[in-house]
Amino acid sequence: MENDDDTLAFLKQREERLGAGITYRTYALFYGSSSGERRDHGVFLYTDGQTFIFEDFERPVRILGVEIRTKRKQAYVKLEHSFSRHDVVSTAIVSRSSALDVVGSKRNEAHPVGRIGRFFRKTVLELGLKDGTRYYFELMDPEGFRKLISGEG
Repeated sequence: MENDDDTLAFLKQREERLGAGITYRTYALFYGSSSGERRDHGVFLYTDGQTFIFEDFERPVRILGVEIRTKRKQAYVKLEHSFSRHDVVSTAIVSRSSALDVVGSKRNEAHPVGRIGRFFRKTVLELGLKDGTRYYFELMDPEGFRKLISGEG
């Protein structure tokens, strides 16, 4: 994320909402949750170390940098979720296809993928919360994020 004036103002606003400074921020792909919510697009994920928030933003369709006006079939609905680090009861690296099956209610659990399997399959990070909700993200550093969630990072 570039640190231009708009970005700095945005981050300051988010810190005010959190009531603390942002200690970690990244972009991630959010595939969905076990509640059936499916988005399959980018989110901004940030934390003060205790509360994690992820949200998306309405983005116009662009081709080669030129905005293309389209007739949307559905109106944009903002996505924003938050959870406490203490509400996370499990993390796992799972196959993206099985995560999408959970999101689509085709199965109850996603399949964990071992270290060798990660070279051959597309994987996502599964976060399991105390209330039973599971979120599925693609992150650049899933292991680092797991450490952050556990309080090690």
